[in-house]
Amino acid sequence: MLNTDPLNSRALAASQPVATVDCIPIVKRLPGSVLNSSPLGSWALNGSGGTLVIGCDDGPQGALFDPLERVEVYLLLIGALRVPMSSFQATMRRTGKSFLQAIVPAGDSVLPALASGALMQVQLGYYYPSVDEYNSLETIALAPLEQIRSDEGPTRFTLTLSGYGDFPQAEPRERLLQGVQTRSINQGVRRVRCNVDLLLRPGNYAVDGDGSTFEVEQIQYFVNANSAAMEVIEVGNG
Repeated sequence: MLNTDPLNSRALAASQPVATVDCIPIVKRLPGSVLNSSPLGSWALNGSGGTLVIGCDDGPQGALFDPLERVEVYLLLIGALRVPMSSFQATMRRTGKSFLQAIVPAGDSVLPALASGALMQVQLGYYYPSVDEYNSLETIALAPLEQIRSDEGPTRFTLTLSGYGDFPQAEPRERLLQGVQTRSINQGVRRVRCNVDLLLRPGNYAVDGDGSTFEVEQIQYFVNANSAAMEVIEVGNG
């Protein structure tokens, strides 16, 4: 587990490195956080704060450091601008207007560049620190920017960005729900809370952990720097 000290990069309770090994660490700045894992999750979801030791410039690789090769990231795009966010929630619907809301810390530096009506997109994918590349980025939530609220305190300036819009029709797909936490059925309509799925969309078919398959009416996302989950709701009978 890592903390904010780049020199303290060993897993907790790991064996101590050999004292005679000299190593100049390679330090990468991370563009995102690892959700559900260690103090890395306290950073903005796609902020530039935080570091990661990935190896040695002049010493043995792997013996002293355990590189983190893949980081799960949630990226907020507003138009062509990538904006750090500390959390977001969204409801993407098969029919009707979808909703997206994102919380942006240190928003005073971002506010002048925001334009009402610009498309907000939340992308989920992976970042590889050793090669400084993204991969498998998929847009899981989107809406036009309609409301900008600022909240200012002695040491903070936070923006709440939100909007409603139509979610594009998804291609036919069936996805198995992972990490099911809760399940409820109300008048035949199923609601399942589980891990966030990179590819599941409203209009797709979800396979529950009990083997049941149902068409997805809407997906609700709840993501912050410490946890991430989605609730998948079945198309109703009425």
